[in-house]
Amino acid sequence: MTRDQIVGLVVVMTGMAVAALDTTVVGTAMPTAIGELGGIDRYSWVFSVYLLVSTAATPVAGRFSDIHGRKRVYAAALVVFVLASVLAGQARTMDQLIAFRAIQGLGAGALVSTGITMLGDLFALEQRGRVVGFTASVWATSAIVGPAVGGLITQALSWRWTFYVNFPVGLLALALLLTLHEREEHRGGRIDWLGAALVGSAAASLLLGVNGTSPALALPASVALAALFVARERRTAEPLVDLALLRIPVIGIALALGVLMGAAQFAATTYVPPFVQGVLGRTPLEAGLALGAMSIAWPIGSTTTGWYLLRIGARRAVIVGSFAPVAGFLLLATLTPDAPLWLLVVGAAVIGLGQGVVNTPLIVAVQTAVGYRERGIVTSLVNFTRTLGGAIGVGALGAAMNAVVGPRAAELERVLDPSAVAAPDARALLATGIHAVFVALVAVGIASILLALRFPANAFRSRIEEPVPDEAATGE
Repeated sequence: MTRDQIVGLVVVMTGMAVAALDTTVVGTAMPTAIGELGGIDRYSWVFSVYLLVSTAATPVAGRFSDIHGRKRVYAAALVVFVLASVLAGQARTMDQLIAFRAIQGLGAGALVSTGITMLGDLFALEQRGRVVGFTASVWATSAIVGPAVGGLITQALSWRWTFYVNFPVGLLALALLLTLHEREEHRGGRIDWLGAALVGSAAASLLLGVNGTSPALALPASVALAALFVARERRTAEPLVDLALLRIPVIGIALALGVLMGAAQFAATTYVPPFVQGVLGRTPLEAGLALGAMSIAWPIGSTTTGWYLLRIGARRAVIVGSFAPVAGFLLLATLTPDAPLWLLVVGAAVIGLGQGVVNTPLIVAVQTAVGYRERGIVTSLVNFTRTLGGAIGVGALGAAMNAVVGPRAAELERVLDPSAVAAPDARALLATGIHAVFVALVAVGIASILLALRFPANAFRSRIEEPVPDEAATGE
């Protein structure tokens, strides 16, 4: 690899690490923070607002990077994220912490999408799959070590240092970024701020609604705002998202697959733990083992696919990867309250493996389907649709489970509380409800397979691949 490629990879991996860790490290620090700040009634907002803002910021950051260049946007995102981290560490009330977490989310949304786009610029097609697969290890490592790191920092120093630690890491990444020679092909232009406000509001309303915050108001508002966004993009000369891009088969199918795969991913992480603890009667640590298996299998699938992507072909990789989650959820749907834990761990690992196998070819394919000037927006849309798919899936499947268990849904909380005495058949009722979720996820997986079968066979030849520019290839 050239010097610029090495620097770019280190910078992106560092930025992803701090953004990913903040989704897991904070969880173990928050009980201590609540003890100091109070505001337990707003506890969930510390996490929700981060997801809301980072999701809404993703397409805007992608468009910004196409207009003003990846380096500027990434640097700005790093500065915002680091400063917000310091402010979060200084918070004196829960409301302040929530506000600073929102600003953190703004930086994180830009870091992730712009970082992956930057790698697409720096590396030619032959290398792109490998580096995209490699970045998956960051998220897996964060999911595994994040809670332990958060607990260690909180116990040894203070919960505030779970935020302060981002400052030196972010400064190091920023210093390295300033030495990077960026491809200077950004054309300038304007941001469709009205379109950005509409899509951001639509995404936020959707996430709020499916998470139970005034769904009767939030969900219709989301649909209405999305319709206004589409109408706006059709009329404006410089849209935030050029809707013509969605008609390119590689991109349109990739984004639709992103929605379905996101639904499967987020639903697995949501419903596997209560199945382990409430149905199998296992401990939270064993529930973490099941999720850990999925987190470890993801980068294995992603990295392995990246190394052999050109030999396998994007379509074949997407099809094979789409079958794995179906097999995993089928296995989970057959488990009884007496099933051994290792069977569930195997099912979770198979789901994660398939997710990883699909993720790499989707990102590489959409980046290859467009030129430099659209790469930022299409890359950000892959991340955007996966998150939205996850939000929709978790909310819809939660409603399905509640419909199955009926008016006794509130009783299931006692099954998950080790100190409570639940009704004799409550565990069987919880098993019935979560089994319904797993069966629904099998249907989602089958829909993913049908979409994957329509994925273009010539995904890497849909546009003539751009060579890596001289300055990136030589490091000069």
